[in-house]
Amino acid sequence: METTSRAVGGLVNYVRSVAGDLDDEVSEIDVDVDGGLATVIIQLNSRVPTLVGFPLLLTWDEVSGWALRVEAGGAGRTVSLEFLGENVLPPPEAVQEFLRDAILGRNPGTPVAPAFRLPNSDDGLERRLAGFDC
Repeated sequence: METTSRAVGGLVNYVRSVAGDLDDEVSEIDVDVDGGLATVIIQLNSRVPTLVGFPLLLTWDEVSGWALRVEAGGAGRTVSLEFLGENVLPPPEAVQEFLRDAILGRNPGTPVAPAFRLPNSDDGLERRLAGFDC
């Protein structure tokens, strides 16, 4: 993703919309568009019932969309638990519901990472993200 495009501002606003209604769940947010693949990591204060000893992350990337991950083994290593899987850019409310269901132990996603697109594809994602840059 072009780091100076309106899509970057839109991605930041989109992530703020997702995190906005999560209140005390969010510990930290990191948006990275410099590594060739746009990614988001939202560190959460909550845990899933079966893995209470592991920090929970809500992540997004421009290929697979939203996922729940846990930190495992330190050094920033993560393991995916499940993917939202419906759309690379679903409505913020759908992401919030995905997280809330997982925290309640409902396993709302799919264990297989979807491949919605290739990185930096000219498929309209940047235009869609720019729509959030208001």
